[in-house]
This record gives sequence, structure tokens and C-alpha cells, in this order.
Amino acid sequence: MYTAKIENVNGEVMLLTNKESKYQVVSITGLNPPKAQINTTPIVGLDGAKFNSSKLETRNIVITIRLNSDVEANRQALYNFFVTKKWCRFYYTNGSRNVYIDGYVDSVECDLFSSGEMAQTSIICTDPYFKALTVIETDMSLIRGLFTFPFSINDGFPIPFSQYESSPNARIYNSSDGETGIIFKITVNTNVSSIKIEKTNTNEYIELNNSFLVGDEISINTNAGNKSIKLTRNSTVTDLLSKLTNDSVFFQLNQGYNNFSYSTSLGESDNEDLTVSLLYRKSYRGV
Repeated sequence: MYTAKIENVNGEVMLLTNKESKYQVVSITGLNPPKAQINTTPIVGLDGAKFNSSKLETRNIVITIRLNSDVEANRQALYNFFVTKKWCRFYYTNGSRNVYIDGYVDSVECDLFSSGEMAQTSIICTDPYFKALTVIETDMSLIRGLFTFPFSINDGFPIPFSQYESSPNARIYNSSDGETGIIFKITVNTNVSSIKIEKTNTNEYIELNNSFLVGDEISINTNAGNKSIKLTRNSTVTDLLSKLTNDSVFFQLNQGYNNFSYSTSLGESDNEDLTVSLLYRKSYRGV
């Protein structure tokens, strides 16, 4: 069993499945892993070719729906949800996935003069990965909680409630089908002039040079198509992309283990001048 929903540009959501009195979903294509584009160069005098690069192409989701009951009214309702050239969000749930994907309505075709009228909608998804609805959050803190239930304490063997780390860090295991973007939420606790978030297993980093004040809140988004750095100070939001150092990289969360740490102009050791959390969604090539 599965469910499918569509959200339109106005934030309205329509359930497509389990509404046979109005709509009967006949088929949905484009749910499998998208086609890859492999770029190669022929090698003179040798068989085959040299691999240059590869990438996933855009995803095309096509939904075919049979219109029931008041066919004309239901067709018009579909037009309002599948607005051509406009953004939309497609939700899909089955026994192992609860995901969504953003796209743009490419076309809505209806056979107005047939018996058992059908509507076919096409959605182009520029980011081909499905995203999990659940957001995973990890706290990059110097204080690591250790107190859990159930527990027992034996004489001479005390159990710590928490542990102070020598440096702020986080180790994330990404079980997604591929890379996914990250959002860092930062609160400044001490006035600093620079902030650096480092992906230590790849030596990539994001570094900002600016006069940060106590209470500043910073959001760093590395998701494809939504990359941004925003500073919120006294309810005023400012773009900080111009404060990014030249060697900074909007790194992604790779498959498997990823290690992160942060530092400021005051250094890394005994670093309590920031509160940092890391948020991401798992991504999937297919459902």
C-alpha cells in the first residue's frame, strides 16, 4: 500500500490516493533511481573511453489519474493544484519510505472527449533525490550526555551523567542513498570575529569573518538549490555570503561516517563561545 499527495504553490495539499470517488491513480512513473549522465572521452588507439565525470539527471514524475463522479469539477480542481510552470511538492509513503520531492509542473493533459476521462500530470524535479520527512538533529556540544534509563550504580563504580569533550565535534553516519545537504544552526555566546565549521575527514570547511555579538543566530544551509548563510540579530536577518572566506566549501554529508568540528577566533580548546547543532534529512534515489 502507498499514499501520494501533492502540495501546490499556495500551500494547499490534495490527497491523490484513497479518493476513488473523485480520483483513481492509475500509475505513477519516475519513482525509480533517475538516469545517470556519464561523460567520457575517446582514447585514440585504445578500446573504450576515458571516464571524465558523472551526474544524475533531473527526475520526471508522471501521474496518471482517472477522473470520477463530477468529472468537470474534479478536472478543474486538478488544474488548481497542478499549476503549470509553478512549484509543487510531491509526497509519497509506502512500507519503507516516507518522503517528498520538490519540482515544477511541466504539463497537465486531459482527454476531455473520451469515456472514462484521464488526466496526466508531469513534474520536473531539478534535485533528483527524494527527501525524508523526518529531520535528524545532532548537537555539536562540549557536554556529551551519558545519563540514560534504566541504570544501576555499584559501590566504587560511579556512572557519569555527562562528559566534557576536549573539543566540540560530531560524528554523523549517513545511511542515505547518496549525499545530502546540511543546515548548521549557530548561537553566539561570546563576542568573536570568526567562525569555522570543519568537515575533518575531508579537510573541507566553511569559515566566516565578521564581528559576531552575543545572541547572534546564524544559519548555514548547504542544500543544493538552497545554499545560504543568514545572520539574525535583534530580529533583523542579514545575508552573510560576502563574509565567506575564499577557500570555503558548501560541503555535503557523504554516505557513511562524517566528522565535524568547529572553532572561533578564540580557538578550539575550552570552546564554549558557540552553541552549534547540525540538521539534515536522509535522501533517496528511489522509493
